[in-house]
Amino acid sequence: MPKPKYKISSFLLNNLKLRLEIKLTYQIITKFDCKKLGDLIFEETNKTVSESTIYRIFLLEGYAHAPYIHTLDIFAEFLGYSEWFELEKTLNELTNFQFLAGLFPDEREYKSLITFSIHAGHLKPVYNFLEQFNPDLSFEKKLLIGRQLFYSLKTNPSSNLKFFKNFNSLPIVREGFYEYLADPDFTIPDYDKGLVHYLSSVKPHESNKSLQDFIFANSLLLRYYFLKKNKSKVLDLGRLIYSEISLTEKELSELYIYPKIRYLAYRLLYEFIQKGFNQSYWEWLEDFSTKEMNLAVLYEKRMILHTLLDVLQLNPTLQVQKMNEFYHQFPTVFTHFPSNFTKLSIKDRLYYLNPNASTFV
Repeated sequence: MPKPKYKISSFLLNNLKLRLEIKLTYQIITKFDCKKLGDLIFEETNKTVSESTIYRIFLLEGYAHAPYIHTLDIFAEFLGYSEWFELEKTLNELTNFQFLAGLFPDEREYKSLITFSIHAGHLKPVYNFLEQFNPDLSFEKKLLIGRQLFYSLKTNPSSNLKFFKNFNSLPIVREGFYEYLADPDFTIPDYDKGLVHYLSSVKPHESNKSLQDFIFANSLLLRYYFLKKNKSKVLDLGRLIYSEISLTEKELSELYIYPKIRYLAYRLLYEFIQKGFNQSYWEWLEDFSTKEMNLAVLYEKRMILHTLLDVLQLNPTLQVQKMNEFYHQFPTVFTHFPSNFTKLSIKDRLYYLNPNASTFV
């Protein structure tokens, strides 16, 4: 008896892919990504979905979107659901939200109205649209809006300055775009100015959330100006977040791991401008981060190691040494990376560890 197939829409398929990518912390864009997903599914469920099946479902152009129910049930189990039809109810809610928001699952063929409006500079309707979303919107819906804004602003042929100036106070923009989809590589035009607008309403001692936002944005800016060789900006920001804002041990412990590790690691950049590489501080940072690794989940572990290794561009010899040491010290972090991973350049190895939005959109 042939196995039953189940026809699903491109919207539903895209939201299934999004759910998988959130759990994986990487985007499914190559055959190797499909193999990694298949291996992880088998490890967690003891059930098999082949690399070729995953590739055909998510990446093969012209695919009829009719996977076997058995395959969909395995995806559902991997994502914590009892069966496909239970997961489908959740995905259908996201699909209905996409219809409401006018979002396309893939903008390579068609662009959304939001993208056209931002590119044409017609921002009033976009503002009114985004203003309606309450802060209690689900994480996945905020992520969908954030990804849309990220794509629209990254591909904008004109200026993003008006958007950054007028939209920075909207909750969905602050959380869905700036925070969930941070762009530490500054691939979005004028992103540095966007972060300055994001910071304009932040009062660091008002609440733990405000302090975290303050640390997050200023840390990204410090790294950006360091790479741009803007010494005066690095020194100004360094004095601001490392001297004028003195964090207590309790305040530091309450920061989420992303801004916390960046804040601590980028101090090396600030001090490098002043007096060169601080070996003793690096040793303290490595010890502190190793303890944090014991508490973190996989995508957080990757972010910690990526941040540490990225900042060691200050000391290329030590960067190579620590990359090799971390590879053996934290093997689960490097699971399902290419078999020739250790032979790749440092830049390519850092790419595989990179959990940031600029690699996802």
